Amino acid sequence: MQNISAQDTLIRKLTTHSRLSTAESAAIAELPARIMNYERGSFISRQTDFARDAFVVLTGIACQQQTTRAGARQILTVYLSGDVANVDPGFAGESQDVIAITPVEVALISLDALNHIFTEFPNVGTAFRREAASELALLQSRLVSLGRCNARQRIARFACEMASRQRASGGSEPEFIEWPWTQEELGDLTGLTAVHVNRTLKSLREDGVLALSRGRLQVTDWNAIEFAAGLNRNSTDQKRPALHKCLADLSLQPTQAEYRSI
Repeated sequence: MQNISAQDTLIRKLTTHSRLSTAESAAIAELPARIMNYERGSFISRQTDFARDAFVVLTGIACQQQTTRAGARQILTVYLSGDVANVDPGFAGESQDVIAITPVEVALISLDALNHIFTEFPNVGTAFRREAASELALLQSRLVSLGRCNARQRIARFACEMASRQRASGGSEPEFIEWPWTQEELGDLTGLTAVHVNRTLKSLREDGVLALSRGRLQVTDWNAIEFAAGLNRNSTDQKRPALHKCLADLSLQPTQAEYRSI
């Protein structure tokens, strides 16, 4: 795999939804970055940390999570290669719990350095806000999934999301999706028990919708998985799974035999 600098990774991400001038790209290219590596299960940041750095995921998969006092975890956001986190830690100055789902390489970038660029080049700040809006759209889609989808739809929708995002970031082969998730992690993401996740994945495999092998997921029938997910066909490309930019307005389609209650 060709090595791409942290700054180039960030520029490529920002230009997904925005245009940057030569001067703006040059300013980003000059940002100082510290490269850090984290093993699976390691905390990249904790909610109690005082945030001084944003970070760009260079390789691997990470997630943002919150844990209740009782110890129950909810995975909120999934970060893939090129995604940016912790740009706006909030008024309290706290970062979020971000944990590595796979071995992860990230680039830490000073928030002070970013704020300096935002002041000098307001369009760069706008580009970051667009990426934040895209992340919010994904979160809204997951809220719909948690509140109005059955188990089969939740798992299928997440598979479609991962497929489209990994392809957009150049991180997966055409027929396969990186799928490092344990059943417990999928449960924390979809609001299901590990037993229910196992039962749902088994059902999708038996129905010929997908196959799982050695940390990779293969969708064997895209029409079937989109139907299982309850995706609006008007929001999807006819040749590919649901596109990242469409996930915000994916609507549930009434199903009959496929609609299975939790």
